[in-house]
Amino acid sequence: MKMLSIDSSGKTAAVAVTDSDSLLAQSFTDSGFTHSQTLLPMVDRTLKLAGLDITQIEEFALTAGPGSFTGLRIGAALTMGLAGDRPCRPVSSLEALAYNYVSEDCVIIPVMDARREQVYTAVFESDGNGLGRLMPDQVITVQEVCERLQDYGKSRQVFLLGDGMYLFEDIASNIPNVCFAQGKKIYIQGLGVALASENAESVTADKIKINYLRMSQAERELKERQKK
Repeated sequence: MKMLSIDSSGKTAAVAVTDSDSLLAQSFTDSGFTHSQTLLPMVDRTLKLAGLDITQIEEFALTAGPGSFTGLRIGAALTMGLAGDRPCRPVSSLEALAYNYVSEDCVIIPVMDARREQVYTAVFESDGNGLGRLMPDQVITVQEVCERLQDYGKSRQVFLLGDGMYLFEDIASNIPNVCFAQGKKIYIQGLGVALASENAESVTADKIKINYLRMSQAERELKERQKK
């Protein structure tokens, strides 16, 4: 099954083309340009690297939240436009990120900056062969994540990764068994989206739903004004 996987949930973007368990090609960018500028050219380039065109793709996967509201919408819109009536698999951004360390025997805590001293996070564990979920996706404070790091770090190695890592550099560096991700493993890769899609429900493109986890700033401000 030839699949095109797309991530646009954060400041980076990633695309992969896979055929069942085989990675044919993948691309990643941290260029600083908006996803509306980079994502479609990345898809074209990755398909060419894989030796395929879009008509040969049988299924699509995408990160459907949590993450950047604008980025998620761009990724969803592009997937809907490309997929047509072909099946799509929306996956958790945090789960796709956790697959960066699926080959380690460890606990994995992805953190994506949600602003206001909060992060989008979840907890996973790996035995070196597969990923298991220990906590659902949620929005919690930096301090609450540190409490989980301390708890899991008592007995196992814990990997912290994601664009929210910088929030923990000072307060988590002294917690036993906590390791900070390095290089591209900090960010979601296209292959991680493809791997996470194995646990996701297949839907038609028009049924893709984004999991924002919380209201946008504009929605929060409107709610506050309505209370007055």
